Amino acid sequence: MAEQFNTISGLSAISAREMRQLYSKVQTLEDVVHDIFDRGTKPNRQENQQLQDFDLVMQTLAGMADFYEKIEGQVLDSGKADVHAATESVTLQKLRERLREIGSFVTS
Repeated sequence: MAEQFNTISGLSAISAREMRQLYSKVQTLEDVVHDIFDRGTKPNRQENQQLQDFDLVMQTLAGMADFYEKIEGQVLDSGKADVHAATESVTLQKLRERLREIGSFVTS
């Protein structure tokens, strides 16, 4: 039971941190898009670089969704979550590493 609590607690903490980071990125992207529309011109070089974060946000959301779907499948199949295995298909290396931090809370 303690292992389950640690897993849920760890997953919740990591998810909350990821969501806060995504929220911050989306807020910045919103500001950039508003500036471009208000100005009525093409985005400058810096804005183009900032707009590339849309791709990062989408990849992060897709990676998180895939991770949680794999965790759910593992729990339904075996009653246990294997965080390392669930992160193997996450393509963003830094996200994969952050999600694997839960492994320090519980043993697989």
